[in-house]
Amino acid sequence: MEKITIFSLMGITIILIGIMGYLTYSEFKEHSDEHVHSVEIEGKELRLLTVQEVADLWEIDSGVFLSRIITEFDLKENYTIDTVLEDIRGEYAFSPAIIKDISEEIKQGGLQNE
Repeated sequence: MEKITIFSLMGITIILIGIMGYLTYSEFKEHSDEHVHSVEIEGKELRLLTVQEVADLWEIDSGVFLSRIITEFDLKENYTIDTVLEDIRGEYAFSPAIIKDISEEIKQGGLQNE
């Protein structure tokens, strides 16, 4: 009887691990779909681009984009559209995902006229 109990417990444990894994994957999938962007680029690549290059990728106005970055992160240094994002991150270590979100908002027209 002890063997049956041990095997039963092992079986139940494996089933529970499977269920937990599925739930974790489902939650990950749900959250990963939240940030769908019209431009797919890795954050490490995005950081190496200039403000102008990012604006070109999203087909948005680079001046509006730069202004929004400066406002969003309350930046004090002087930046231009030729500034590389990694240089801006020297003043404020933002996530490249935020840059993608800002770009999408501008592209969708929500902040184009600010």
